[in-house]
Amino acid sequence: MLERIWPFTRRSKFRKALDEALEKAFEGADFEPSSELVEEEGRYLLRTELPGLDKKDVQVYLEGPFLIIEAERKEEQRKRHLSEIYYGRIYRSIPLPADARLEGIQARLRRGVLEVEIPRAPSPGPARRSIAIEG
Repeated sequence: MLERIWPFTRRSKFRKALDEALEKAFEGADFEPSSELVEEEGRYLLRTELPGLDKKDVQVYLEGPFLIIEAERKEEQRKRHLSEIYYGRIYRSIPLPADARLEGIQARLRRGVLEVEIPRAPSPGPARRSIAIEG
């Protein structure tokens, strides 16, 4: 009974048309994986989710003030009954903080999470200092 009045069931023409329109709208678009950049003592830690990828499929490099993550998940030829996995180019550009040091950056991929350690430059001290007024 619910299928007769609810327009978003699996078999509805509306749902099928909506799925096809969304697929066409995002066709060829890069996938941006979820990331977080946290500040720690003496470093930044960037964590990016890349499930199902091996390190041979991932590139990490610097381009100006940005850290770039590129990868590709190749589609396997199989008869699918359901597919919600993204296949294709994965791209993420992360602006580096001003005190990030470009030398000594290290990356590792474990259990589908890319971790990039970015050293921080030592703090130059307080930005504001009082000056005594004579007289």
